[in-house]
Amino acid sequence: MSNNFPFAIRLIGFNSQETEIFDATFALEQGKGYGYFRLDEDNLQDPDMYIANASELKALLTLADLRPSDVRPALLVGEPPIAQPYMRIERPIRWNRMFEALDQLIEKRADALSRLEASDVVAVPERRRRDRVDIDLTDPADYKKMRTELIQGGAVLVIDKTPAFRDFVAELLARSKVEVLWASGEAEAEGACARQRVAVVMINTSMAEIDPYRLCHSVKSVRPRDRTSVIFLTQRTGGYDALRAKQAGFDGFLVKPVAGHHLISALKKFMHLPR
Repeated sequence: MSNNFPFAIRLIGFNSQETEIFDATFALEQGKGYGYFRLDEDNLQDPDMYIANASELKALLTLADLRPSDVRPALLVGEPPIAQPYMRIERPIRWNRMFEALDQLIEKRADALSRLEASDVVAVPERRRRDRVDIDLTDPADYKKMRTELIQGGAVLVIDKTPAFRDFVAELLARSKVEVLWASGEAEAEGACARQRVAVVMINTSMAEIDPYRLCHSVKSVRPRDRTSVIFLTQRTGGYDALRAKQAGFDGFLVKPVAGHHLISALKKFMHLPR
């Protein structure tokens, strides 16, 4: 592993002040020098590992649903109310201990990936037997999303300056036989959504000739009974107005350039991909 390679961390159950401290600390070179950065809440990229607030019951339930494994490990901060099968550090956080734990987990992850690659086995999230509190802390809005059926047989629409990214997506989805469309403007995009069912719309937010927030709202309104999802393609993390994006109904963002496996994983959240 290169010490310059940044590993993506998904924080679970921390408040805004603690999140800012994580961001500031990750910006400093610590431990063995592996790079770490926090994924924003709306970033659809898969993390390399999770860090969860052990004192928050909802965070532990969320973590259990994510099913951490050696390939995507988890680190707990604090004392959990129920024994958990994950590495843990104490509160208050000693940052040198934090980075020692992260380095250990990332090296263990590298070993697990090497074994999988050598055995030609597909990585699947590991199911563990664990005690779990019989309590429901799920937000009603999350239930509404879960009850909404994903579009089957819908296309993917890429709104970008050139069709190059469309071609990249089409190559990735060729085996799934998913149609991938391209549009370079708002009217063209709305027309494509009106002519056929579109499961996912990906909008390059750096295009000066479009308003991504207005376009997001309009493509979702073309077929209101369908669950058309909108992903923003940004040039950097935070390269959009989060409040306006949520008001427009966007579903998350990815930072370009996007690795193929991250893109496929994101699309699977919003559409059925035939094997």
